[in-house]
Amino acid sequence: MQVKKSTFKVLLYLKKNAPKKNGKVAIMGRITIDGKIAQFSTKLEIFPDKWDLKFGKVLGKSEEALSLNRKLEELKTRLVNQYDHLMKMDGFATAEKLKNSFLGIGTMDDSLLKVFQNFNADFEKMVQKGVRGKQTLVKYQSVYAHLLDFMNYKYHRTDMVFRELTADFIKDFDFDFYLRVDKGLRHNAIWVYMMPLRKMCSSPYCLLYFLLL
Repeated sequence: MQVKKSTFKVLLYLKKNAPKKNGKVAIMGRITIDGKIAQFSTKLEIFPDKWDLKFGKVLGKSEEALSLNRKLEELKTRLVNQYDHLMKMDGFATAEKLKNSFLGIGTMDDSLLKVFQNFNADFEKMVQKGVRGKQTLVKYQSVYAHLLDFMNYKYHRTDMVFRELTADFIKDFDFDFYLRVDKGLRHNAIWVYMMPLRKMCSSPYCLLYFLLL
């Protein structure tokens, strides 16, 4: 496939004209490809006087500053990777196309949390009919909440399509990051929490990872 060369840039800036009640402002992202712009919210916020305008990052070395800068760097890396993916697969990328692909806009029909939410709704009906147990429903609802929290923290997203769920996603949620480190769960508890995710996940990469556990 002939790949069309294009100029690509990502800029982070503050939305100073819409401060929140706590005085903080949203950190925004601006994608520029061939002079065309698309903007999006990073779902992160900071006090305006803590922002380094020149380098597009948070000032200082406090725990908050380091955490926010790490998330911003991860965000930019994922944008670059998504851009490379679009160029490789389609041969071109526009600012709006990259933003939508990055945020999952228009591709959420086959998404993890949407499927999980529908599953929980159906399961709750079975509980009400006495077919399934309430304790199992509570477990599924808890896993859903953990997944949503994890996606917000790690990817600044509220859902992800199945094709995005690589082994790294499962690994980060499981042993190396969220449940074990951030939530402090033990191995047996982690396994109990991972079973519902295994039920939801249809990605070959996810299934391969589970087979290797």
